[in-house]
Amino acid sequence: MKRIISFMSLAVLTCGVATAQNTVYKAIVGPYVDATGSVVVSDPSTSVAVDLVIEKEQTIVGPYARYAQKFLNMRGSLVDKTVYAVREVKLSVAGSDDVMAAEVPADKVDETSYLGSATEFAKVLPDRMSSMAQSEEEAAAQAAQAIFSIRKHRMDLITGEAGENVFGAGLKDALAALDAKEQEFLELFFGKRVVTTSVKRVVVPMTEGVQSYAVARVSASAGVVGADAKDGDVVTLEVAPSGKSRLSSIVETDPKNKAAIKVRVADPSTCTVKVGDKAVASAVLPIFEMGRTAYVMGPASR
Repeated sequence: MKRIISFMSLAVLTCGVATAQNTVYKAIVGPYVDATGSVVVSDPSTSVAVDLVIEKEQTIVGPYARYAQKFLNMRGSLVDKTVYAVREVKLSVAGSDDVMAAEVPADKVDETSYLGSATEFAKVLPDRMSSMAQSEEEAAAQAAQAIFSIRKHRMDLITGEAGENVFGAGLKDALAALDAKEQEFLELFFGKRVVTTSVKRVVVPMTEGVQSYAVARVSASAGVVGADAKDGDVVTLEVAPSGKSRLSSIVETDPKNKAAIKVRVADPSTCTVKVGDKAVASAVLPIFEMGRTAYVMGPASR
């Protein structure tokens, strides 16, 4: 005997365009014999998958950060920090391709930084011109001077002062090389900014009569944490039934009829995710727990 307690046991009667709003989703309740001859016990239920697209922004302090104001007249960050924020939220019914919303792949991770390694600074300290020890401030002064020199060379190339033989693709490559070199020196003062995007999926089982669920919390310092944590904004899933399951166009019969089959009809409910008090995502999904029970003739079919 097979026991199915999932959305995968759906039997669907299509009415018009196949969307959650205008498709009747129904599933047999109780035991029945499937196409393979196996006895199946069906208990239709729904779980909503909440995909939280989280952006992690890291600021990594540069080794010459405290000299940025003195030599470049700009302040550099003096403290490493990491900040998490919700970039996007996607909603879907867990376990069903039929009604899957635009799901974010669970393995989606992208990373960007100013240049090169996300954690290590390029070895771009100015060349030693003598055997005398050089202080950190002196090295920072030389690095700043190198930045100004690069900018002058760039301007000379753009205005043609560097000669008439650098043009076209050669000019483009030369400017790109100068940009990369300048960025290496700038990172010594202003550090690195690394942005990483990842996806955290939380599956929320629906409960009949319950319309609000605490999904998780999003902490600016720790990212996605449990709903029972004290830090961070609460992520809430709110489910608003439409009542349309009672208006669904299925042919019903008398429950006393021996050929009658008991089915559960899902309600096309509006599911909304809030982070704190702000609504960030909404989708209409078929929820069995918000629907109704009906009796139809013969085996439910799609």
